[in-house]
Amino acid sequence: MTHDLLMALGCGALAAGLTLVLVLAVRVPARRWLGAAFAYRLWLLVPVAALATLLPAPVRPLIPALQVAPSAPSSSATIELRAAVAQAASFDWQPWLLALWIAGALALVVVFARQQRRYLKNLGALSAGDHGALRAQATDGCPALVGALRPRIVVPSDFELRYTKEERELVLAHERTHLVRGDAQINALAALLRCLNWFNPLFHLAASRFRFDQEIACDAAVISRFPEARRCYADAMLKAQRVGESWQELRLPAGCLWPASHPLKERIAMLKFPAMTGVRRTLASTAIVALVSSAGYASWAALPGRAPADEAAPKVAGAAESKQVIAAPSLKIDLPQPDRNQLPPLENLPAPVTLSVRSNGQFYWNGRFVSEEEVRQAMEVLAKQSPQPVLLIQADSSAKYELVASVMTDAKDAGMEKIGFEAPRGSRQHGAFVPATTPAIAKQFAFNGEKPTASDKPATSIQPGEIPDMAPSENITYRKMQPPKYPLEAIKAGVGAKVILKVLIDEQGNAKSAEIEKLQLIGEPKSAADGTVPDRVALEESFAQASKAAMLSWKFNPGLKDGKPFEGYALVPIDFSTHGCTKEDPCPQRNKPTQAPAAAKKGGSA
Repeated sequence: MTHDLLMALGCGALAAGLTLVLVLAVRVPARRWLGAAFAYRLWLLVPVAALATLLPAPVRPLIPALQVAPSAPSSSATIELRAAVAQAASFDWQPWLLALWIAGALALVVVFARQQRRYLKNLGALSAGDHGALRAQATDGCPALVGALRPRIVVPSDFELRYTKEERELVLAHERTHLVRGDAQINALAALLRCLNWFNPLFHLAASRFRFDQEIACDAAVISRFPEARRCYADAMLKAQRVGESWQELRLPAGCLWPASHPLKERIAMLKFPAMTGVRRTLASTAIVALVSSAGYASWAALPGRAPADEAAPKVAGAAESKQVIAAPSLKIDLPQPDRNQLPPLENLPAPVTLSVRSNGQFYWNGRFVSEEEVRQAMEVLAKQSPQPVLLIQADSSAKYELVASVMTDAKDAGMEKIGFEAPRGSRQHGAFVPATTPAIAKQFAFNGEKPTASDKPATSIQPGEIPDMAPSENITYRKMQPPKYPLEAIKAGVGAKVILKVLIDEQGNAKSAEIEKLQLIGEPKSAADGTVPDRVALEESFAQASKAAMLSWKFNPGLKDGKPFEGYALVPIDFSTHGCTKEDPCPQRNKPTQAPAAAKKGGSA
């Protein structure tokens, strides 16, 4: 919620600020070429650009779609997914930034409200006057159009003495033009934009320029009605400026006040311009429509892309079957024994393979499935936009792999109480197993049908303690690692261990520290030749030291937050196993990583 609101405010402020720079740059030449009314309407680009950022983002595929290979073997093998929920301790600055933004906006609202109240107080008691206008007790600060909800024309107490009859008619015509065009309400909206962009000095600098263009446009409208009264109108402007105060128009946020500090010479010079012809008026109207449309489209097109709706997803004709797995967005697929040979690993599928990413019927991307890095990047973007992303990997008409992924932000819900050590990178025989792609807190699921249903059997019985105050980071992945050395005393004792380490990873991907979060011996220690039984505490310490030593030598791709690397924690499971050791295949010789799938190899080296 906070992130979405900050993104909306930030995108709107950026779009409005960039458009404001453009308007300030072209307003003067635009007034000379296409008239004062055109220059005033140019300011419409600013709110249009800001509002366009609130529209749904444009549909934009992540990578181009490719044709599916004509054939691939099919199988009923269960697909297992290794999913990562890396943990990181970081300061959440977004609520504080949002609070600062809101505080600044509210403070400026209070300032403007006090200005409006002070202005009304300085006018004194208002009484009914001629021609539907109110008469103030004061002589300065008017004529003006006051208020946004119910704007009223207010004239000074010496209105008849200060202006001639012709001048009074022109002054009232000027204020009525403001009233008919809704300029008082427009000025109130401009004040609101200043509040929302209180931190941007451009908005406060542009406020006086906007009011000046508004007055020039109003002057042009009055003169077009009374072309013979140019000299009389100039005299009325001069009299209004003599009793006015510097920048007095900005002291009335909701209303229109004759400016007293703008160059009178420029306003009078604009009175000399001939009235707009029909051709120039048509050209100006066409230009303003084109510019407003372009500003809105440019702001909308610059938004981060989203995917098309689900119904736009390509269907695989004649798909034989569908395999589904639930996990977090960091994905790794492996095929367990004994079905590993029945269904080829993804890297052996005939290339190209179509990758489609869908979510909630709102997002859809497709393209070639080449490496884990592409999947990770796709899911990173998807996870930021939707709480329930779906990753669909399609092979061809004879086989289809479908992965339904659910982003899990809560460590407990993510399966921390059920740690899976299946499909390791190392050998299953007397060696240290490490995850193939990502520091994994994995929960095993297996499905064989249209709808996914979770497996009731946990992968292991380990129950690690929860780590408080740690939010998930975005896809910490391995870059370079070697399997831990199996402790010699543990080999002699014939025991294994399942270890979970909490690793602190810095911005460069180095492991700064490694702590044992959970360690459990597997099997009972065997007695030595002399009859002594190895000490369990000593064995646990040997596994802990071997795990820590290996972990501190590994290199990681650091976690990302808003696209930038940051220091954070990851939970890494390691499985030391003596299962299946034989004389023909001794365990120490098999303590090497097996070849990882292409999705892992292209995501980093090991």
